[in-house]
Amino acid sequence: MVNDIWYYTGGGSIMTLTDIAKQLNLSVPTVSKALNGSMEIAEETKKRVCEYAQSVGYQSRKSVAIIGRIAILWGRQPRAGEPLSEIAQAFRDQAQAMRYVVESDIMDVGFDLNDYLASNHFLGALLLDINYRSPIYSQLTGTKYPIVLVDNYIVGHPLISAVGSDNIHAVEEAVDYLVKLGHGRIAFLGGELQSRVGTERLAGYILGLAKNGIEYRHDITYFGDYSLRSGEEAADYYLDGEKNFTAIICASDLMAHGFIRRISRAGKRIPEDISVIGYDDIPIDPDIQLTTIRQDFERTGVLGFQALEMLIRGLPSQRAMVGYKLISRGTTAEPSSAQTAE
Repeated sequence: MVNDIWYYTGGGSIMTLTDIAKQLNLSVPTVSKALNGSMEIAEETKKRVCEYAQSVGYQSRKSVAIIGRIAILWGRQPRAGEPLSEIAQAFRDQAQAMRYVVESDIMDVGFDLNDYLASNHFLGALLLDINYRSPIYSQLTGTKYPIVLVDNYIVGHPLISAVGSDNIHAVEEAVDYLVKLGHGRIAFLGGELQSRVGTERLAGYILGLAKNGIEYRHDITYFGDYSLRSGEEAADYYLDGEKNFTAIICASDLMAHGFIRRISRAGKRIPEDISVIGYDDIPIDPDIQLTTIRQDFERTGVLGFQALEMLIRGLPSQRAMVGYKLISRGTTAEPSSAQTAE
């Protein structure tokens, strides 16, 4: 007796092969064999049955079986609309499309990674927003489960892979862009030095300066935490003592927007007095047309899932670098003749 059940995923209703057979005026065994590619059924009939099933969105019970459970683990409470949330959503969408159950949690103080994954029967996890000071960081080398990190990396561990932006080359290109405009005094507003992304973006800035024969200056380098507030605080630092620079590269769009708001209130014009470049390309303030480095967050999430699935299947997975694009808008321009004469 044939009893293969088919599920209609679009509306959530369930239909048996008998129902499909009635719609096509065929026998149940014929429908079952056609859907399973039996050589006993004429090609024309198989095509008719399969096209009908596909057109109404039916899937076999076997095809909708859940492969396993995976986790998205955060180093802090996520904020809606931030880049990491977009990465997490793309990861989740891809994983669910491939029949994984995905659950999210926060790694609080005292969190034990191996115990958590084991007790909740997870096959592996994507880890977001951890840095070198995170309590969980020291546990990574002892993981017994596949782990994928975003904008972080641990070399040589067979169960750890990573995905992230090509931070070094992106910021290096931003320096090149400003130099081509005529800027020679370029400041840098960096992120947390306790994170890999922070150190890589700083490295890109220093390499860009060196390549263009520009001396690195500590006095026009400032480090924040990627937030609007830290951008405003950085503006206060740069205003104190009238630091001498004509352009600035910020390690996040949020910091760039905070910097622009505060520096503009002090009477500085963007880009006439200071050219500004951000990093991320996220919508914040439509009145500020920010020149920035665009990240592909959706691609990052998809590659993160693919890397984790490879590890789950026992296949080696290396660090995946996601491309970037420098987007020129209204916050950058050539320095004025007065600036270049200084």
